[in-house]
Amino acid sequence: MNDKNRVDVDPLCCCEYFDRNNERNHILACCCNCVDFDQAADRLFRCKSVSAGQRTNMLITLQDRIRAPWFGGAKKVATIDVIPIIVLPAMLYSAAISLHFSIAIFLIMLVFLTYMYFYLRRTSPRSKFFFLWAIWSVLFLWILFESTVPMLELLPEENVAFLLLLSISIFFLYKTKQFSQTCQAPANFTPTEVTEDDSANLLVQDDAEDVEGGADVCQFCRKRIPQRTFHCSACQMCVVKQDHHNVWLDCCIGASNHRYYLLGCIFGLITLLFGSNLSLTSICHPFLIANVFGVHVLMPDDCSDVYDQYDIAVCFVGSIYALAMATCISLVLLQQFFFISRGVTGTEWRRGEHVPQRRHCWTNWRNFICGTHLK
Repeated sequence: MNDKNRVDVDPLCCCEYFDRNNERNHILACCCNCVDFDQAADRLFRCKSVSAGQRTNMLITLQDRIRAPWFGGAKKVATIDVIPIIVLPAMLYSAAISLHFSIAIFLIMLVFLTYMYFYLRRTSPRSKFFFLWAIWSVLFLWILFESTVPMLELLPEENVAFLLLLSISIFFLYKTKQFSQTCQAPANFTPTEVTEDDSANLLVQDDAEDVEGGADVCQFCRKRIPQRTFHCSACQMCVVKQDHHNVWLDCCIGASNHRYYLLGCIFGLITLLFGSNLSLTSICHPFLIANVFGVHVLMPDDCSDVYDQYDIAVCFVGSIYALAMATCISLVLLQQFFFISRGVTGTEWRRGEHVPQRRHCWTNWRNFICGTHLK
């Protein structure tokens, strides 16, 4: 056995992989030995056009070489999933240049995320773009907070309280994603009473009336499902009492994880507001609004000079970004409170399958808290 064959049968380390040519490669060699890139550069230097085939091959090679270290070999990462890691810090650091840059960048970010939502919804529903954007947002804001705010006028107790709230928020959102698979309708579900009509429903055609929420048979999965179960086109599964598919967590919100999701949003909102207040009162001129049991409650007053120092401006921009996230979560919570109070899911409301009110408001909330909601 020669050396080449001996090396190829060795286990891959976390940074190695077999490329599209079935050759052993390393992620550190991402910019090496790209024949198509060399040929394209050579043609550009000679003022010649690059052929469509060379452009396609360069793109394929780039997609093949964007990988992350993992056990048993480097895993391929979709090109679009790398965008949040690059774009988000670039936008926030650019927004810290001046007030006008901040306004322009946040407007561009809003348009960009809106465009990406509709684009990915149409082309790639299971893309992890928004999930990675959310993770990177939390990580970036946490690093920014810990590297800037404690060096100003932050008490150790305030930092501990912030970290505790952040940990609780992450825990509930983690449980939301962990229990998302248990929202799937059971594969062997059997109705309590099987009639001839149920058997006939199994022969429903693709162009038949949409019945996955109200009948005992899903027209996509071709299986019996519990009542008030809906098919998620992104997850490609039937979700029991689906509220919605959450792109930020890359999972469905249903009967098994709805309460974790609500708690995650509540503690996430508190964490963002608390962290933003600590940041703004540290970099701006604060004023006292209340004294609760000896604890001074401060609010920012004058932030007109934050752009005079770049690192302070970055912290200010991060705080504004956190407040924007808190605003979005507040709107989500208002919607969730409305749906839970009415005793319906978000999917039922959007499909127009809600009734005037299933039960009394307090009964709906009690059932939701006790885990017997939406029956």
